[in-house]
Amino acid sequence: MVLLELLGVALGAAAVNSAAKQRGKKANPNLNTTRFDADNAEYGIAHGGFTEEKIMNIAARCGVRPNKDGVLPENGWKHCLKYVSNYVNAPEDIDNFERDWYLVVKSQLGAKSKMLINKHWDNYQLQYKGYLENKENWTSGPKITLEFKHWHGLPKDQYIQRLKDLQTKTFWGELALKDPILRHNPRFEDSFIEVWVMQGHKHDRQGSWLTRNSMTTLYRDCCGVCGYDAML
Repeated sequence: MVLLELLGVALGAAAVNSAAKQRGKKANPNLNTTRFDADNAEYGIAHGGFTEEKIMNIAARCGVRPNKDGVLPENGWKHCLKYVSNYVNAPEDIDNFERDWYLVVKSQLGAKSKMLINKHWDNYQLQYKGYLENKENWTSGPKITLEFKHWHGLPKDQYIQRLKDLQTKTFWGELALKDPILRHNPRFEDSFIEVWVMQGHKHDRQGSWLTRNSMTTLYRDCCGVCGYDAML
């Protein structure tokens, strides 16, 4: 199987308190905030450009934390707007800051995707080889219905694209008996319930913990080789 290469403003944003600033320094634990403020006051926040290092320092100064993989929140720039506005030399600095924040996040997501592909590649290939060598054990297996509740807050169009990638770029799609079902999760806003009807292994049983665990492990690896964190 060939895997394709993956690869306005919140005016009422609350001021960040000192505790939040300390937590946020994880974006750059070594940031000297006093020096950073002084340099911005002297040269302007846009001096040297909004590089990834500058963006991470601004995030740290404003209490915006990256996730466990070092990726900043996409809209985290809004929480830094008050700070940035104090040090602009020209009106376009604000627009450039927003633009470059998104570019940094895109770059960080790309690096995360490569890391996930490398992490899951060997396990995925091992499972795919086993599937190819023992297809008869799958064709004789029962129908297994799986539900996943993850990727909360992901826009629906991006969610659907991930499901298409799973179907077309991994052998998860060969096991799927029909297109996945995506329903709104009534418990959370901007959240979905994802349903797959799968061809199980001959030893699988609907409701079995072992079946659920093995299928979830395969699903996680398939997500990984597509560059996605299954978050399960």
